[in-house]
Amino acid sequence: MMKSVLLHIYRDAGQDARLAAAIDIVRNSGGRLICLQSTPWSSYVYAGDLLGVAYLPPEAFQSFREAQEEDRNLIEGRLQREGVEWEWRHEEGSAAQLIAEHANLADLVILSQPKPGESGLGRRAPLAADVAVHIQTPSLVVPSDNKRFASEGAAIVAWNGSPEAGHAVRLALPLLRMASEIHIIGVTGEKETSAPDELVQYLRLHGPETKTHAVPHDETSVADTLVKAASKLDAAYIVLGAYGHSRFRETVFGGVTQEIILHSPIPLVLAH
Repeated sequence: MMKSVLLHIYRDAGQDARLAAAIDIVRNSGGRLICLQSTPWSSYVYAGDLLGVAYLPPEAFQSFREAQEEDRNLIEGRLQREGVEWEWRHEEGSAAQLIAEHANLADLVILSQPKPGESGLGRRAPLAADVAVHIQTPSLVVPSDNKRFASEGAAIVAWNGSPEAGHAVRLALPLLRMASEIHIIGVTGEKETSAPDELVQYLRLHGPETKTHAVPHDETSVADTLVKAASKLDAAYIVLGAYGHSRFRETVFGGVTQEIILHSPIPLVLAH
């Protein structure tokens, strides 16, 4: 069971969806929610003139901290009404670095899908991608319009036989045990695809009904093929091994991980 769930707290378009997913998982598992609110160093400065940057005036930063305190009051009020157990942590620094530090003793980290147009090209990678490659904890990446996380729904495992895919399955087992059924999707025509027979035996040891599907790789991308399969099977989420190739290669040239993080309409469970 996912007993210790780490939730990134930051006022953005995805916060409500992240919170809703966290509440669903913690309630279903009888676990504890760790709310991690970060104040990025950029909150102290703004782009200045040609001479460089300037510090925010005290009143502007005070307004930012008041907004953070308002967020805390609203979220804790909801958690109290929902009847789930939680704790609140607030630290200053990079969100990605702080999440990585606090993920060491978490069973799951909950993040948001990047905003439309946030591709990671020519800039830092989106937070979900940046975190996934630096932690040994699975990440749940939630679209901003997601209303709830159906941990009891059907799950998809994207399988190509790689070490990353196997690692993702092992880390996601507490969630997969709650699934009504598991669909193993192998995209045929890909170089790394391997038969899922051993995976089927492994998952059946842990309980849920498991089915396999060989999906042909047509003119669309592998990411699109997986998303279409998930829609057809009415899956609640996809488990995916993140960054099977060089991280630099995927960030610069794209890849299955990059594309599906950016465009999946349903939650993803990622592990590297």
